[in-house]
Amino acid sequence: MLSQSDYEASELFLDHSKAPRPDKVHIGLVQLSTDHSIERDLNMLVGSSAMVFSNRVYYSSSMTKEALAEISRGITQSAELIATGLPMDVMAFGCTSASIVIGNDKIRELLTANNPGIPATNPWAGALAAFKHLKAKRVSIFSPYPTEVNYPLYQQLEAEGLEVPTIGALRIEKDTDITTVSFDSMLEGARRILAQAPTDALFMSCTNLRALEHIEEIEAEIGVPVVTSTQAMFWHAMTLAGKQPEIKGFGQLLAG
Repeated sequence: MLSQSDYEASELFLDHSKAPRPDKVHIGLVQLSTDHSIERDLNMLVGSSAMVFSNRVYYSSSMTKEALAEISRGITQSAELIATGLPMDVMAFGCTSASIVIGNDKIRELLTANNPGIPATNPWAGALAAFKHLKAKRVSIFSPYPTEVNYPLYQQLEAEGLEVPTIGALRIEKDTDITTVSFDSMLEGARRILAQAPTDALFMSCTNLRALEHIEEIEAEIGVPVVTSTQAMFWHAMTLAGKQPEIKGFGQLLAG
């Protein structure tokens, strides 16, 4: 066996050139420790247009305002550990209810504390931008959350000048249970919501709700655009990066 000095003398030194960063939108994502769905959904959307680099932040899974607010303590540290040394084009926080409780401005501040100037989004910010893009003034809600979380959602929609004809709520108490909601339950819930009152769009809230692949079927059934949390967050992230997405099969918002 060679000594280290003999090995160093015998080692063949190679030159290399640097390849450019892949020509795709780089999205830095902070997601919840309890989210079982967002990675799967984003994998269906990114295609050749984007790359997602993620880290997780702890969440107890309890659907209370206090537990959701507590998530804010870990967002900046989680964001800082995303793909060290690789510049992001946009940052994202993957939780709708926590974004509502903490606030869009605070979420943006926490996501970009160590990288000021980078645009940032979250599902709630994305949804509000999507409603404007779709020219939706009356927005009904399919919510998996309990009433304690739904009321702030309603308040913020009203504060944005939107009418809220109906909020249909599953009243699920744990985030990890939201991912188990069946498509049949989503479709029947959407039908009941639209039967209550006319609406311009239906918002199916929560990144853990596995609604993405069913958007077009639900839209065909109820006759209005369907906006989901992950769909809206991805659409908004891409538009913030200057890339208007056109993706077939995931609803009117992404169809271009």
